[in-house]
Amino acid sequence: MEKGDSIKIKSDLQKEVSTNITIRGKKYLILTEDIEPKENMITTQVYLGGKILHTRKTDCKTILKAPARQEKIVEFIYRQHEIIVEMLKKGKNTETKNPSYYLDEVKTLLQRKNNRDALNLLTDALDQFPSDPFLLSYYGCLEAIINKNYKFGIDTCSRAIEILNKRIPFGQEIFYPTFYLNLGRAYVAAKNRKGAVDAFEQGIAFDKENRDLIWEMKKLGLRKSALIPFLQRSNPINKYIGMLLYMLKKSPW
Repeated sequence: MEKGDSIKIKSDLQKEVSTNITIRGKKYLILTEDIEPKENMITTQVYLGGKILHTRKTDCKTILKAPARQEKIVEFIYRQHEIIVEMLKKGKNTETKNPSYYLDEVKTLLQRKNNRDALNLLTDALDQFPSDPFLLSYYGCLEAIINKNYKFGIDTCSRAIEILNKRIPFGQEIFYPTFYLNLGRAYVAAKNRKGAVDAFEQGIAFDKENRDLIWEMKKLGLRKSALIPFLQRSNPINKYIGMLLYMLKKSPW
């Protein structure tokens, strides 16, 4: 912090923490508070000259029934606030990013097993890009896994696929494996084995060698043999027969 920086904390029922900080000559205000108690949302906003540069909302439904709930909410407020302050110091959140930026960050967090942080980042990204299919797909999956919002998560993953079909009508098959992987994982979280198997099989129809899809199928105790057994799964004939069968299955005729 530079000279003149300050932190103000209200840890009573208002549950609010604010920081005034100067970075490279610019004065920022970071404010975190429980401003939507009925929606159970903790919100952090970064201001510069009265303009909101960044907003992050965290759903705290998961701690509603926890012992010492008020203390837990205050703890969440402090933690989220500190994360945003540190990210601001590093120059990570001060400008609007595009969906690809957020998606890369989310994938990095997921690789590090930071699922909760990934979900928080997706929530922030969707404030700016509410209909991006890639962000929605990961968001729906993590909502089902982390917050146990199963129906919402599954519906969101399905809607992401619908948006993908409309926006990228040709060549979307290269994205299907990831979208169906996320949908399948949402079904797994909901303990809907049939839905999970169907989603994973649809993804594998477009990428027979997708390791994540194969692993998920193995965890369910399933792994279909190649459509033409004497050819390798990666053989284009097996791949495109699988795609054709999938399209015929989805056809209304």
